Amino acid sequence: MWIRNCRPRSSPPRSSISLSLPFRFVRTLVSCHQGNCKYGKNSSQVALRVVHLVAAGKESPRIHLAGLPKFTASEVVLFSSGRAAAQPLVEAIGSTNIPCRVLEVEANYVDSYRKASFEGAAAFTRVECVGLNMSVGPEIIRTAMEDAVRIQLYHFLHHTSTEEISAFKYFVPQSGTLITAVPIWDFATYLHNDIFEILASAKEPITLAEIFKLLTNTMGREAPKWEAFRKTFREFKRSYGGSPCFIEVVGKGPRYKINV
Repeated sequence: MWIRNCRPRSSPPRSSISLSLPFRFVRTLVSCHQGNCKYGKNSSQVALRVVHLVAAGKESPRIHLAGLPKFTASEVVLFSSGRAAAQPLVEAIGSTNIPCRVLEVEANYVDSYRKASFEGAAAFTRVECVGLNMSVGPEIIRTAMEDAVRIQLYHFLHHTSTEEISAFKYFVPQSGTLITAVPIWDFATYLHNDIFEILASAKEPITLAEIFKLLTNTMGREAPKWEAFRKTFREFKRSYGGSPCFIEVVGKGPRYKINV
């Protein structure tokens, strides 16, 4: 297995690297006081580490790296089935001071899945968010990466970790603008799927009581009681820690929304 560190030799140590990119990746916590902000005047923002898994392909470096300034990146792991495919990306990332590694994989599902599982597990162990670029590289490698990260996320949420961890995938059009991000959530818990649909369909952030009412209207007698719902929602939130798709508006009563 070939692993290469793409960070320039002159770069400062990883712990002291300062990103020179125009955006900061944050979990949004906004108060409900009136003001100029769409959801409030004051905001408290907490920067989080985001590891990007990117399959090297024939697409331009701009498409490969478009998600880095949009969502910020603490590290980039390039999955490459050949050194030639990764070289232009190595040079492009090298100028940003973002640590990166080139991970050589075979152009098949099993090898890509195995190595993506290791990277996903390592990121979640460090309590980091994982971002997947779904618009570049061989489709079989992208699919294996997504499957591996989703399964690792489920395992950590249910069996290993008590921390807030998350993963998301994003799609970059050829223009490189209007990047679409979609969360990877705990699909194995059926209530999480219903809550996801409710929050993704909401035009504005809604309260916990409003979510519960919509869930009850949908499920009828099968809907959980209030306390059981609140417990489920706490677990739901834990799988979105650091996700750029999740909005929590803080005020007299928190409100929530998922942007997709």
